[in-house]
Amino acid sequence: MRKFHLPFRWQTATTFAVCCFLGGVAVALGVHEQRVGSAVEEARAQARLLDAEREKLELTLAKAREVSEVSESVSDEDLVASAAAELAQAATSAAYAAEQHNILVSATAVVPPVWANAPLGVETARGPFAATPSLEVDVAAVLGEVEAAVAAEPDVSASAEPTDTASAEASDEPSADASAEADVSASAEPTDSASAEPSAEPSADASSSAEPSASAETEPTGSAVEDDAETLAALIDDAEVAQVLRGEVDDLETVAATVTRLEAAAAQLDAATRRIEGTTAVLEAATAEAALERANLTLEERLEAVKAIADSAKDMIDAVDGNVARKATITDLKEARSALLELREVDVDRDDHDAVEAVISDVADATADVEVAEEALYTSHHRWVKQENKRRTQVNKKRMATYERQVDKAYANSWSKYANAAANHQDGWSGAPTGINYSNGQIPGSQLCSLSFASGHQLHCDAAEALERADDDYYAQTGNHLSVSSSYRSYGAQVATKASKGYLAATPGTSNHGWGMAADFAPASATWMRNNGEKYGWVHPLWARSGGSKPESWHLEFVAPGISVDMPDKPTLLKKVSSSLKG
Repeated sequence: MRKFHLPFRWQTATTFAVCCFLGGVAVALGVHEQRVGSAVEEARAQARLLDAEREKLELTLAKAREVSEVSESVSDEDLVASAAAELAQAATSAAYAAEQHNILVSATAVVPPVWANAPLGVETARGPFAATPSLEVDVAAVLGEVEAAVAAEPDVSASAEPTDTASAEASDEPSADASAEADVSASAEPTDSASAEPSAEPSADASSSAEPSASAETEPTGSAVEDDAETLAALIDDAEVAQVLRGEVDDLETVAATVTRLEAAAAQLDAATRRIEGTTAVLEAATAEAALERANLTLEERLEAVKAIADSAKDMIDAVDGNVARKATITDLKEARSALLELREVDVDRDDHDAVEAVISDVADATADVEVAEEALYTSHHRWVKQENKRRTQVNKKRMATYERQVDKAYANSWSKYANAAANHQDGWSGAPTGINYSNGQIPGSQLCSLSFASGHQLHCDAAEALERADDDYYAQTGNHLSVSSSYRSYGAQVATKASKGYLAATPGTSNHGWGMAADFAPASATWMRNNGEKYGWVHPLWARSGGSKPESWHLEFVAPGISVDMPDKPTLLKKVSSSLKG
């Protein structure tokens, strides 16, 4: 059978060529669309990774802040100061790296080395060795233009470029060119869709980025994808990056560049986090070592002081000698002292900071217990002093009251003797008294007694004793002492008196004034003595009375030598006590 062959015409060839071209275009478009979609998913994954790195940096900086605060107590140690300075450098580098990607930080110091702070009034420097920023990341603005960072945080986002020294300190971070390219970063909280696997292989431009680490089964679909994209885009200030994350950009080169920028930001935050973790660990170790050494020195000082405190407590116990209002205060202080001394024998692991601090705390508590017990003993002793003095005052009052009763009784017993002597010598005294071996007016002062109430006057001792008792009673009745105008007269004084008074004066050498047995009184005192003197052995002689041979109302004589009051012994009075403790 003969086959039928259609003629090959140019229309047929054209149609075939068009079909091939259109098919190639469709295939190319499909591949391009697949690559763009994969790159967009990778950009979203990198945005989530960047936010996770930001969170990790926040936690690391928070830990660094805690360690820094602890290190302040031993910041004077060289090792700690060096580690703190290194941590401050790492913190400033992290802050600067975050700033380069518009991850803002405020500017307050955590552990600033002295050289890292500009003087007051000087414009704040820039770079990782400038004024140390705080370690708080601003989660409200993770990504954005540098200009927006300047407006929001002028102290941190000044216009100066990082110095060569800054680059050297941050050598483990991406280069300056990479930082300049990656000036935009993401700040979204990690979501379930962060682990979604890209739907296609990344392009060659994005091949250096890390692949997401989740299975395809968790890839969000439908409205979930749109919501996730919108959430990521809402966190971005940059319009182009936001469009990429929403999937609105189909230019593969633009999407790949965005992925690279997000990768660079995440890498810098990760490097900063690791550096801070390392310096924090060094500072923490240095702080612990310094704190342990300081704790051991403190313990030695406290234990050295224990003996002095214990000795002081013992001296206090010995000083009061049991004289306290409450005996338990002595027991309490002894027990507190013993407990304090026992701590000197405690076996403590000197390499265990907590164990050393525990003993220091125990010593402090035991010392406080001793102080409280000492205060209680001090108070108890002073209360005893007041009580004892009150008791002694009452004892003395009783003893004096008894003594005064005995004196009154002795006086009463002597009155009858004085009265009998006065009745037998109404005309006064005559002759030398018994026991006097000297002539009238020639008696030495050693044989006479002075009157306590009348300065410069002396009498025969028996006469003086009796007149002293008369003066006591006179003073009790009138509030005044007896007023004596003349007492013992020497022979020369008798001669002078005779010359001035004539017949009224006795012949020198015969006057009872020369024996110390007579006295002249002022009118008021003389009147009282005339009325009361006989019960003390003093009489107003008949010749000196009104109508007598020589009336002298002021002249009285003692007529009872050898008679004395049988006085009781004075009681021994208790002296007041004073505190045995100073202060």
